[in-house]
Amino acid sequence: MAKKANEKKGAKVFKTKCSQCHTVEAGGAHKQGPNLHGFFGRQSGQADGYSYSSANKKSGITWGDDTLFEYLENPKKYIKVRSCYGSVV
Repeated sequence: MAKKANEKKGAKVFKTKCSQCHTVEAGGAHKQGPNLHGFFGRQSGQADGYSYSSANKKSGITWGDDTLFEYLENPKKYIKVRSCYGSVV
């Protein structure tokens, strides 16, 4: 079951923990991580112009509320690649 989102908290978390590696605006540049604009409903490893690991490309994950929250809580459960946190998971 997806958790209820809090937009203000989410924006603060994104700014402090995610924006160093990701952008979210349409047409935004990739950084250490891919641009996240429009990633809900998209299969993992499919953002044009970003070099994903083989594991990420082959994961078969389609991003949505359920998969995103579970991934963020336990990245090892989903994809064994270098995480946003700089460690291999």
